[in-house]
Amino acid sequence: MISRTVPALAALCLSLTLASAPTATATPVLDPNTPVSSDGRVGSIGKRIAGDPGASDGFAGTGDLSDAEGVRRVARPEPPTVNPDELSTQSVIAPDERVQVTDTTTYPARATVRFTYTKPSGTTSWCTGWLYAADAVATAGHCVYNVSAAAWNTNFTVYPGRNGTSSPYGSCGVSNAYSVAGWIQGGSTEYDYAALKLTCSIGNTTGWFGLNTSAASLNGTTVSTAGYPQDKPSGTQWFTSNTVTSTNARQLAYLLDTIGGQSGSPVYNTGCATYCAVAIHAYGHGTHNRGTRIIPEVHQNLTTWAL
Repeated sequence: MISRTVPALAALCLSLTLASAPTATATPVLDPNTPVSSDGRVGSIGKRIAGDPGASDGFAGTGDLSDAEGVRRVARPEPPTVNPDELSTQSVIAPDERVQVTDTTTYPARATVRFTYTKPSGTTSWCTGWLYAADAVATAGHCVYNVSAAAWNTNFTVYPGRNGTSSPYGSCGVSNAYSVAGWIQGGSTEYDYAALKLTCSIGNTTGWFGLNTSAASLNGTTVSTAGYPQDKPSGTQWFTSNTVTSTNARQLAYLLDTIGGQSGSPVYNTGCATYCAVAIHAYGHGTHNRGTRIIPEVHQNLTTWAL
């Protein structure tokens, strides 16, 4: 009897111990399209729009340097910056066909922004972005959320149409930053996109880009981009055009010349009434560069974040 009772008691104690032991709470794995906000919100953020958004037109703005709202915004002095985010591996595909935009008060150059931010390490850097609403800027995810540090960048300051040391439209702060779980949880390059909600509505003056979610292949079509590269004089905007080489489910590859600092630049064409972005530039590969394609899921999130 004893030889049978002791093992039985031992098994019972083991089962009770396992039942009472605390269990670790695992971080839920979210659908990669799930929006995430720097203020801690996850999932539904703002009012969702119904159905396939298709294409949305841009707006050329007034271009009024006296400011359409009647208040001239004075730019903060731009802080010293270091090399842009190291994740931004991009390439100039010889020959370098970038040309400087000498007048950034024209549309769409004035809707293209340079913005500075503080990394989790405390160093300051910059990226490129572009207005797609009066108070919202689209950019690359790695310019907003640092995957390796598992933390958001902070202290964003946005300079529309920056031109060297000149900020013709002043600067705007940022009230919130957004990205998606595919970038924040997985660091997937296919989900490397983000948005910044501004504390001003400067887009009414500068204008903004439309969004194009065409399902057709763009191979062989001409696209353009403009941004703020690290290998050119600080704060200067550079433009180039070339063709799309590959249309993938979530990315476009193209022969546009780019380098660090141009992450987040608009990849756009004239597929709508003004200029419409078809991708958000993010990466390079020596023989081509690539960006996150604006498919309906991306358009849906961008539109929601602008509300």
